[in-house]
Amino acid sequence: MQATSGPPMSRTQKLRWYAGQLITDAVNDEKGGSSESAISHYLQAADILLLLAKVEENYNAWKHYTDTAAQCQKKAKALIALKPKDEPVA
Repeated sequence: MQATSGPPMSRTQKLRWYAGQLITDAVNDEKGGSSESAISHYLQAADILLLLAKVEENYNAWKHYTDTAAQCQKKAKALIALKPKDEPVA
């Protein structure tokens, strides 16, 4: 039997949690030197945040989602720009 700490999360709450987890993972990957994984996590988080924004009716929440998605995209773009251009092919 599993212990529950409260009511089950709604779909929106799950997506918000997952986007936050992806951002946390991206930051950890970036600190650990894994740019490829960080880029992937940032872009996945941006996609989820934009999906949340698409169905959001509250302007402040919509702005938060879109601003955070833009920040994730900016971080991914910066990491892509820092990658060496001539990586060896395995």
